[in-house]
Amino acid sequence: MLLSIALAQEHVSLQFLAFPKSLNPEPVELQIAAGKTIKVDTPGNELSPAYQVPKLDSIVVGKTVKNEKNEDVFKVYGGAKAISASKQIVLLLHKGEANSDGFVVLPVDGELANFSGASFLFINASNMGVGGIIGNQKFALKPGQSRLLKPAPDHDSGICQVTLSYLTEEKWKMFYDTRWPANNKYRSIIFFYSDPVSGRLSVTPIVDMLPYKAE
Repeated sequence: MLLSIALAQEHVSLQFLAFPKSLNPEPVELQIAAGKTIKVDTPGNELSPAYQVPKLDSIVVGKTVKNEKNEDVFKVYGGAKAISASKQIVLLLHKGEANSDGFVVLPVDGELANFSGASFLFINASNMGVGGIIGNQKFALKPGQSRLLKPAPDHDSGICQVTLSYLTEEKWKMFYDTRWPANNKYRSIIFFYSDPVSGRLSVTPIVDMLPYKAE
């Protein structure tokens, strides 16, 4: 029994999500030991299946390629220091259109006790300051920052009023006004990003349906 507990504690569960969404998302390789990798899916509209891997010091993704000597080498696309949570969501933020252009890697605590149902994780992947109000809570994020909120709904049936703004010339300008439900059956990841075609600031919510009702 003690051995089983010890073995469980030496492994972590990782789920992956790549953003912005690709029409044909390709898997990447996760380095789990020196010279050893596994392939992991990188969906853009939902979390990947959970991968049970040894506890890692760093989350490093890439691809095994051939060098000039026809030897297998691991080309790193991105990495970050691992966090201590036993269940993690690994966000892969594209630096370009292809995986080979690289990623910003952001591990997030995926434990339901810490990222529970009716919670909203805001990620600012844009190049400007953003902020807003959701339900009874306010927030502001510089580029690259993130914040987890669990607001109290301010409308009937668990509905939150949502107003989002961006910072320009030291003034806040509203660009998004809607209502989102806060439901214990799912949690949400909200990305702010600059549209690569228009250059305009956009926001994309991605919902993670939970397998059971969070406490």
